[in-house]
Order: sequence, then C-alpha cells, then structure tokens
Amino acid sequence: MRGPGKETLLPVVGAAVAGNAFVGRGSLRWFRGLRHPALQLPMPGFYAVGGAYYVVMGVVVHRAARRGDRRSYRLAMAVLAGNELWNAVFFGRRSTRDGFLGLLAFLVPLGLLQASVAGDRTSALVLGPYTAYVLGYDVPWTYRLWRLNPS
Repeated sequence: MRGPGKETLLPVVGAAVAGNAFVGRGSLRWFRGLRHPALQLPMPGFYAVGGAYYVVMGVVVHRAARRGDRRSYRLAMAVLAGNELWNAVFFGRRSTRDGFLGLLAFLVPLGLLQASVAGDRTSALVLGPYTAYVLGYDVPWTYRLWRLNPS
C-alpha cells in the first residue's frame, strides 16, 4: 500500500481491532451487570458512536498525512492509542474508577488534537462533534457510572 492510505488505514483499523480485543463476552457481561446512570445510551448507541469515531479519526489522520502535518498526525495517533488504552483500563481491569480517571487523561491528547487541526477546516469540523460528545456525555457518564459502581 502506498501513500496516505497506508498511513491512514493501518493505524485506524489496527486501533479498532486492538481496542476491541479487550471487550470480550466476559467484559460485556460485567458491563451489563453494573448499575447504569439514567443518561446512558443503549448499546446500539455506543456501537454507533464507536463506528463514527473510527470514521472521524480516519478523516483526521488521512488529512494530516496528506498535508504533511506531523504534529496533528502524531496527536491523532496518541488519541487512537489513548482510546484503545481506555478500553483496556475500563474493560480489561473492570474498573469504573480507572475508566473515569482514564477518560480525564484522554482529554489531554484529544484537546491538543482539536487545537492542532484548527487550521484545517474539514478536520476541525469533523472532530469537533466527537470532542463535544466526549466532554458533554462521556465525562459525566463515566463519573456517574463510577459513583454508582465504586471499584
């Protein structure tokens, strides 16, 4: 594979496969057994957001590679890695507390990436709704999930 395709597809698809390796049947069973906040999305909603996330990151990574924007590309790799690390922490360790704290740490590379792509209108517009979702939904949801299920 040549050009930006290799720089885009391999990391995004690789991250999706690696991160979801931590979410097996036992992890889903554990997750379903938790007390859930009233504001929780149904599982199909989580799957839709997850799918949209990989498309968003594919666009951001591809555009950074095409522009030769090494900073945005590296930050996008950090966001991909951070998202998959969150799966490992939350599902792998089965810890709602670590999931919340991990999400707070994830805000750093995500915020830096959002700032880094500000000069690329398309990337900024594509990434913006995901960043807003993480801040407006994920942070309060993981906090409430932790408080309902201290672990």
